[in-house]
Order: sequence, then C-alpha cells, then structure tokens
Amino acid sequence: MQRRIRLASSLLGVGILLATAGCSSPAGTTQGENQADQEWSIPEKDPTATIKVLSHLQLEKNGMQGVLDAFNKEHPSIKVEFESVPFDQLNSVLEARVSAKDGNPDVYWADMPRLAALTARGYTTDLTKQFEPYTDSWDKASIEGSSVEGKLEGVPIANSTQLLFYNKDLLDKAGVAYPSDDAEKRVTWEKLSSDAKKAVDAGAPNGLVLGQVDRYYQLEALPVSLGGSPGATGGGNLTPPDITSEAWVKSMGWYGSIFKDGLSPRGVGAEQSDPDFLAGKTAFQVQGPWLLPALQKSKVNWGVALHPYFEDGKPVTASGSWALSMNPFSQKKEAAAIFMKWMSVDNGGGYAINAPTPELPANVEGKDEYFARSVFASEEGKKAAKIIDYETANTGITRLSTVGYVEFEEVMGRAFSDIRNGSDPKAALETAAGQLNKVWAPYK
Repeated sequence: MQRRIRLASSLLGVGILLATAGCSSPAGTTQGENQADQEWSIPEKDPTATIKVLSHLQLEKNGMQGVLDAFNKEHPSIKVEFESVPFDQLNSVLEARVSAKDGNPDVYWADMPRLAALTARGYTTDLTKQFEPYTDSWDKASIEGSSVEGKLEGVPIANSTQLLFYNKDLLDKAGVAYPSDDAEKRVTWEKLSSDAKKAVDAGAPNGLVLGQVDRYYQLEALPVSLGGSPGATGGGNLTPPDITSEAWVKSMGWYGSIFKDGLSPRGVGAEQSDPDFLAGKTAFQVQGPWLLPALQKSKVNWGVALHPYFEDGKPVTASGSWALSMNPFSQKKEAAAIFMKWMSVDNGGGYAINAPTPELPANVEGKDEYFARSVFASEEGKKAAKIIDYETANTGITRLSTVGYVEFEEVMGRAFSDIRNGSDPKAALETAAGQLNKVWAPYK
C-alpha cells in the first residue's frame, strides 16, 4: 500500500511543452490515428477481443493472476494481456507507449494526482459519458481524485485513508487516556502532542510518528485542517503556489515542533516507521489501513482512533489511490471499458474484492466485503473498520490536481524535510514557493 505514495520518476520534466497528443478526428478513422473523439459506449454484450493492460503490479507476487482469472470467468470472450513494469518505470514506459499512438496499452494504472498531467499530454480518454450511470458506486473523494476539470479521466479501483494507532502499554505506563474512535470526540493535534510528551517522559522511545514522514500525501491534511488550500489555486492549480498562507505556516510550525521537542525522531524515515511501531517503540503513529495485517500478526497491544485535527480547524484525512485510465488511441475501447467497469464497479469492484491482500475499495458496496476480512475481526479491528468507513465517506480530501503535480510533490518533500530538520517553516515554504514558480513556468 505504501508504494502508492512513494516519489516516482517525473512524468513531465521541466521545459516539456504540454500539448494534446495528436489531433481530433471524426469517427471511422483508421488504426494509428487518434480515436479519442469517436462515439462509443459500454456494450451490453461482450465482444470477442484481446486488450493490453499495463500495471506496476505483478501477476503472482501481487495476486493479479487471481484477479484476472475472476474477470475471465465472467467475461470469457475478452482476453487480457497483462504487462507489469517496476513502479518507478511506469510513467516513463507509459510516456513512450501512449505517444506511439498504436493503442498499446488499452488500459493502464494511473496514480490519481498524476491524472491532470496525463490528461494534459493527451494520454487519457474522457469517460464521463460512459461511466456517468455508475458514479454513485464510488466514494466522493475517489470521484474527485479521478477527475480533471470536472471530467472523469479514470475509474477509481482503490482508495486510502489514515488512522491513529497507539500502543496501549506505553500509554498505560504514562497514565495517558486512549484517544477516541468516536467522531464526536476526535483528538486534536494539540492534545496528541501533549500526550506524546508524557509518553516520552515515561520512557517511550518515540512519542508521535507520522508514518509518511515528509510526504505530501499525509501532510496535506495539516494545512487543510486549518483552512488552507491543497497548495495552489488559479488556472490549472498553478498560480500561485499557495503554501505561504497562515494555515500552511502554522501547521508546518507544528510539524517542525514534534521533531524539535523530541516527540518524533529526526533520523527515522518512512520505511522505518512501521517496524518501530510493531517493535513497541512508538506511543502514537498516524498510518494507513495497510498497517493492519502486520498488526494482526504482531504482539503489540495496540488500539486505533480517528485521525487528529487542529482545535481551531476541521477534521480532514488523506485519500486517493489508483485509477484505471484508457489510452485514447485504443482500438478496443468497448472491451477495455468492460474490463474497467468490472474492476471498479461490478459487484463492489472486481479488483479490490478479488485481490488477496486487503485493498480499500473506492466502491461503496465493496467496502462491505473488505470489512469482512479477518484483519477487522478483533475488537480493535472492528473499531478500525468503523473509522475507515466514516473517514472515507466524510473527511477525505484529494491531493492537488495539477499538471505540475510531480514537481510539486518533489519540491514539497524537500521543504518538509528541511522543516523536520530545524529550518524555519515560513522561510522553507517561501523558498519552496519560489522553486515552484520556476518549475511550473513552462506549464503556464
């Protein structure tokens, strides 16, 4: 699950001229020409076709063979040729393949915040008309994350959220009350900081750890809780970088303070946060549901509560994951759409339902089967299910939708790291804003 928020290689380098790939052409164009404007629909009867699908997931290691077997059982006339490439190569492979305009792949995995960049390159198909009857199937945040300027450019197959995990033994030792799983009694960041200090004073190696340290996916909730924007406004969310507002500066001041005050360790990266919690070294950790399978197997006496918020702000949580997008040059849009609909809509979403590892569905119906998995069987697991269901329906926010997202994520990651290591938040954010103005200049 963590793979979805790692920094990936840039899809759009600085200085690349953004232009829609190819020119629109009327229905009936021949193979190799842009098929984006052809009229098509999702047929009631399956065609006989072979579609090519590109993903970062592997058939055996990630269980995609079982997912495809389930699809083929229901749609035997549609053959899926599945290709997997390493996560950090997905964008570059996609760039080369779609720009060739030969329709390979027909369908591909797209990280939601990168959809704006893909759309600007002319690499997505507007699916609004074809999938409009099914939009009620998905959580609101998943629809927003799969849309660009109001048009559906992908269909969501998974979602994510954040929870507050805690070590009961460390809190008991410090005399700290457990945070609540009641939405009306959500703990604040201010209270959590105070409780984390008590835990450290009582001997906990770590008081409070944000599992995705220095990563925008998780940290976006801090300024947005205080009323800030996701980071930019204006046309295309490129002007101006909105990261020097009072909400951003104040929230990043709090972020820096948890390291300065010794509540969170400066030398621990995102890859080490889960092992430390599982080893009983951390009192509080904010992390996604993907921690639950490891907790189920661990010896940690753990509990779970709602994601915190600032006392002068509002509750918000990170969301978003992967969508499936369609190559605009695909010659097999109908068959591709049947596959996409099955993965995202049918019976709660075939992808999340048939994946062997619990994957939070973007599909509302699919969450019922997701919550029936064994990781939610314990008392704390049931609390986690209740929290996940509530947060995905009520507090989820999407990451910044902009053609300059890749650069934004990279610049902000450096700023977060500087703040964590002691830089003045206001100065670090002003520096980042200046960098964004430069790297975004080619897009304006």
